[in-house]
Amino acid sequence: MKTLVAFFSFLFFSALYIGNNLCTGSESTCEEKIVLQNEIDIFEYLEETQEALVESSQDLTDEQMQYKPDENSWSVAQIIEHIIMVEGSLKSMLENKIKEGTSEMNSEVKFTDDQIVEMITNRSQKMPTQDQFQPSGKFESSDEALEAFKDQREEMVDWLKDSDVDMRSFVNEFPFGTIDGYQSVLFMAGHTSRHTAQIEEVKNDPDFPED
Repeated sequence: MKTLVAFFSFLFFSALYIGNNLCTGSESTCEEKIVLQNEIDIFEYLEETQEALVESSQDLTDEQMQYKPDENSWSVAQIIEHIIMVEGSLKSMLENKIKEGTSEMNSEVKFTDDQIVEMITNRSQKMPTQDQFQPSGKFESSDEALEAFKDQREEMVDWLKDSDVDMRSFVNEFPFGTIDGYQSVLFMAGHTSRHTAQIEEVKNDPDFPED
């Protein structure tokens, strides 16, 4: 779990961006923002981000899946592998937090759901990933990569639907601030959206292979 927290700590370096969105006003203003936490439907956002990733990648040839704009860039296949690794690790972290029991620290949550999603999907801040989440190149085709992604995402959705735990009742602490369990799942889905945008950047490279 420490490695996952370290991975997400890249947002700490986006302080100038985040600072403009934090709840820094009066206590009543902060309370208003906390009420807005239920704005985004967690299952709709999970479905939306899955559909976007599939649409972006499903028709790519093996050559297109393996194409890298330069030696320091990831291929589409590597990006999807990275998404899968991060989502799996975050699900494990959430499961561990639930086993620990509920928290009384919800008052420390100062972000709205919209702010969490905006924060992670903003690609103006790019930081290197942790070694644990570096893709190995295990996927060759879009079918193979997307099947693995969809299988894991289905497990996540089923787990959330079967759980009787209030995801707002516990928190995760990151260097950029405290967020609740519900927002942690939004953060995970937003991470997928962030890298779907990266896939589109790869596809828009002038040398990207033609069909």
